[in-house]
Amino acid sequence: MNEINKEFLKNNEIILERANSDNVDLLIQWTLDPVAQGPYKIVPNVSKDQLKTLFLNNKERHYFLIKDKFNRPIGRFYYREWKFDRDIGKIDWELNIFIANPDERGKGYGTAAQSLVIDYLKRLKETKSIFAYTMTSNIAEQKSLEKCEFKFMGNLPNKYYKIDLDGLNPNDFVLFVIDNFSND
Repeated sequence: MNEINKEFLKNNEIILERANSDNVDLLIQWTLDPVAQGPYKIVPNVSKDQLKTLFLNNKERHYFLIKDKFNRPIGRFYYREWKFDRDIGKIDWELNIFIANPDERGKGYGTAAQSLVIDYLKRLKETKSIFAYTMTSNIAEQKSLEKCEFKFMGNLPNKYYKIDLDGLNPNDFVLFVIDNFSND
């Protein structure tokens, strides 16, 4: 069963706890740690204060600490609001995740977190689509996205999903989308 409230999303496998003053230091630590980021993410060149502001105050990105069913912190998740077209009031949501402890990767936590948020976002009237992109070499994440019923759209760039990759080669990334649902 999925439980949703303002501060967390929860199912039988994981808890997504909204970024707050109690967990933000751990989120910052992981974001600046190349081991926690894993082989498919890049450690950003930003300060701890900039990350704190991003995690706690950004209105377009909703950050969460991922916890397992035993309440142990295991990763970071966010969903981000994009408005790619002129369909007023409609949002394309980006999902972004990493499991910080390498020993916890491959256990289904990422799939569980993404599924939980997809269920939540599908219920919002403003949702137009949900998308994620990952490196072409990240086969595990591609399989996770497919389990979550994302459709493979091909390599970036994409005519509709105009994502700024901060100078990275778009051909190194593949795009997955869910847009075949009705939420009216």
